[in-house]
Amino acid sequence: MSWSSLRRLLWPAVTLALLLIPGWPLLTTYGDEARALSQRIAFWVLGTGIGFSLAWLLIRLIDVLVWGLLERRFQTPVPRLLKDLVVGLVLFATAIIILGLVFRRDVTGLWVSSGVLGIIVGFAVRGTIADVFAGIALNVDRPFRVGDWIEVHSRGIPVMRGCVREINWRSTRLQTIDHTVVIVPNGLLGSVVVVNLSLPTPRSRFEQTFCIEFGVLPDRALRVLNAGVRAAQGLLPDPPPKVQVYRTTETGVEYKVRYWLDPVRTSPRSGRHAVTASILQHLYHAGISLAYPKQDLYLARLPVRQLHCDRNRQELLGRVELFATLQPEELSQLNDAVRERRFAPGEPVVRQHESGASMFVLVEGLLDVCKDDPPGESPVHVVELHPGAFFGEMSLLTGAPRAATVLAVTDSIVYEIDASALQQLLTARPELAWHLAEVAARRQRELTAAGDAPAQSAQGVAPTPGLTRQILEGMKSFFTGLRDRLSGT
Repeated sequence: MSWSSLRRLLWPAVTLALLLIPGWPLLTTYGDEARALSQRIAFWVLGTGIGFSLAWLLIRLIDVLVWGLLERRFQTPVPRLLKDLVVGLVLFATAIIILGLVFRRDVTGLWVSSGVLGIIVGFAVRGTIADVFAGIALNVDRPFRVGDWIEVHSRGIPVMRGCVREINWRSTRLQTIDHTVVIVPNGLLGSVVVVNLSLPTPRSRFEQTFCIEFGVLPDRALRVLNAGVRAAQGLLPDPPPKVQVYRTTETGVEYKVRYWLDPVRTSPRSGRHAVTASILQHLYHAGISLAYPKQDLYLARLPVRQLHCDRNRQELLGRVELFATLQPEELSQLNDAVRERRFAPGEPVVRQHESGASMFVLVEGLLDVCKDDPPGESPVHVVELHPGAFFGEMSLLTGAPRAATVLAVTDSIVYEIDASALQQLLTARPELAWHLAEVAARRQRELTAAGDAPAQSAQGVAPTPGLTRQILEGMKSFFTGLRDRLSGT
């Protein structure tokens, strides 16, 4: 302890001793009733003097031992408000103690009143008290020091970034990159996220993203961006800047540019300016522009979204596999010869062994195909037909009897196409016969296999060349003039 500190304790101690030396014997020897009043007065004076002398000494001890230690530790003076508050509390407590011990008064009410008063005062200065204690915590923990660059992330306000210029008991002063000073209460710093850009090393990593059009190859974009960021002034050469493909967005490909700065030498805003300006210059000379929101507009007639069995028969026929190779004008010609038929549940569309020269296309509903081989036995379910399926093509192509019975399971709508309509198509384009024979052979194979296994799709059954040629020969016999026109097949 220094001599100046001892001098501050000298006068409180001397005063206490001067009061105790003559006063103690006097307080212990006077007992006559005649001198009771003078003794009581002397007791009051000496007790009050001794009590406040002890308070004075306690205040000086706190000033020397506590405040002095904190000031030497934190290298900053203790706030005057905190010192005055402690002095007031010590004097107030001393006064109550003297009133109770020296003057023999009941001080219970005073202690209660002082507690209430303390609560009121605490609420009034709670912000200041919180800042002071937060300042003590900051000085003890030392998350940042004078000269460090920090970022303060608080809700509802933009990120504050600056260099720490002063840390006192109530607030911290930051010098921003605009060369202005921001005073941040220590209570706020104690409750938000603080990023120290200068620890553990003076260098800090920063990032920027640039969005470039999809048409620019990644190798080219990376080459231009790498050159641009390396040409920027003020960046740290080690570790070197790096460019990576970040993600794709609706407007283009985003590239993330990472670089390192020493915030003391180059502020983050200056570094961002240098990197952005350099990269924009390199992109300009490379003929690459940053992506921006855009929308291509094409004008075209809206397609038909709802097909109706009456008005759009041509489109529905084009979806049938048997007629998939027909030209639009051929579909139109076939459409003119189509007849629409409706069947109720349980009503037969065709019966097995009946003669016929037409085929059917199921548009809406559900049909059941069954066979009664051998004749006289109960019909056996073969397959279930869904919209888009066709049947009776063998009768249409070759005039053969119906191979199965087809019953309507629900209300159904079918298109019926007779041989006269197909005759016109084959007359105009005989080569269609081979395609129709292939599809019919595939369907015939499917129908045959359905008696032993679940129904297979027409695409999943390999056609038999012999059966195809057999159907083609039947078509040559059934359709007039077809044999002569397909003599080379």
